[in-house]
Amino acid sequence: MKRIAAVFLIAILFLTACGTEAPETIPEYEVISGSDDLDGFDLQWGFSMSVYTEDTDNVFGYIPDTVFADTANRRKQDVENSLNCKITVFNDSNSSVIRSRLNAALASGSHLYDLATADSSAMSSFVQSGSLIGLSSLLDVHNTDKWGTPSMLMPALWKNDLYGVLPFAWPNLLYTFAGHIIAVNENMIARLGETDPREYVEALDWTWDKFEECLERYTHEDSGRTVYAFQSHPAYFAMNMSLSNGVSMVALEDGIVTVGIYTEAGREAMEKAQAIFLRDDKDYIHPSDTTASGELLVNGECVMISQGHGGMIATAGSILYVMDNVGVLPFPQGPKATPGVYPSYYQQIPYITSIPVTTYDMHAAAKILSAMYEPFEGLETKDLIAEYMNNQVFFDDRDAYIFINMIEHTEYNYFWEGGRGGIESVLSSSNPVSTILESNESNYQKLVDDYIYPQYLGRVAVYGE
Repeated sequence: MKRIAAVFLIAILFLTACGTEAPETIPEYEVISGSDDLDGFDLQWGFSMSVYTEDTDNVFGYIPDTVFADTANRRKQDVENSLNCKITVFNDSNSSVIRSRLNAALASGSHLYDLATADSSAMSSFVQSGSLIGLSSLLDVHNTDKWGTPSMLMPALWKNDLYGVLPFAWPNLLYTFAGHIIAVNENMIARLGETDPREYVEALDWTWDKFEECLERYTHEDSGRTVYAFQSHPAYFAMNMSLSNGVSMVALEDGIVTVGIYTEAGREAMEKAQAIFLRDDKDYIHPSDTTASGELLVNGECVMISQGHGGMIATAGSILYVMDNVGVLPFPQGPKATPGVYPSYYQQIPYITSIPVTTYDMHAAAKILSAMYEPFEGLETKDLIAEYMNNQVFFDDRDAYIFINMIEHTEYNYFWEGGRGGIESVLSSSNPVSTILESNESNYQKLVDDYIYPQYLGRVAVYGE
């Protein structure tokens, strides 16, 4: 099989060249300095309501009249006072409104937004077309606790810069986009007399083999019906099995950018996914392959389900708000995984914030953005945020750690560019994995050439990886 790859050696040579070439390729970030007096600058901020929230309005992404919404409003007032500026927020109904209005402004050459916040899928065309201002010289983008990790920001990276950041230090805003976590009916585990599977995670023993053991033990009969051990949509199961074996969507092998499932670890994960999901004896896995799996856990039809983070906590009807004892698990780890690192994936990410070229003052916009997205008082660290979530959302002190760990290690799956298709087809066919991968080779080569390689160049230029 031909390797799915784009030659990376030219980029490596360019990035490592001595003398005057390097600063142009890997720009050093420079925190905005100078006067804090912005002389009454009126910042225009287009802010989209995310598809992951339940309300038709928002306060910087938070549901109105909640503690976090009030905190965000106070932050806005503090920033306006301290920087002598005004922040005018346009709470547009969705990301497509942001996109269409920004397109119109760019076409006419008129001013519109100084900052624009929307889902990554809506902003990707602007990232690639040069319609946004590079941020690596305006913000300390290496502060990943504040702005998000390189993997989280992949859709905002392009060729030589980063064109969008995230409010990663603000609680809850980015907790619903990732998929898929495993939710466990802990009451059912207790009735079966089984070990709480979170203990396997603590002992670094939550492996593929242990998972298969649990599939067999958890499946049981109850009042004449079969209670299945597990339920998942096949595409999501295959994606998570890949990631759980230390496979990234984008890999670098011998100076070559490669799609992760075409590596040895990727093929191994796909073969294991087939062995679990497509075996002749499927008595342990619920026959439903829909994404509406939350009801199966709530109704006691399954002991464990694969569920997007949003289905866990996004709305008042989410699993953690309608059940009285739910545990949180990452996907079990394969032999090539890094113990204790639990990745997940996302198809688009909400609240990517960029500075369009339509801004009146990119330096003032960057200064305001940086001040706005400082951590909230009392929630400055991951431990404090985890403590808050364990007190307010979860049932066990271990759950927020796993939840946040998966968000921190989330990977972009290139859903909008067609990157999920080959992975998904592994569990829609009983053909050998090598045959399936070979049949998708040309599609993935195009994905590498058109999207993955330019984004990887951006990642190297900004983060030096």
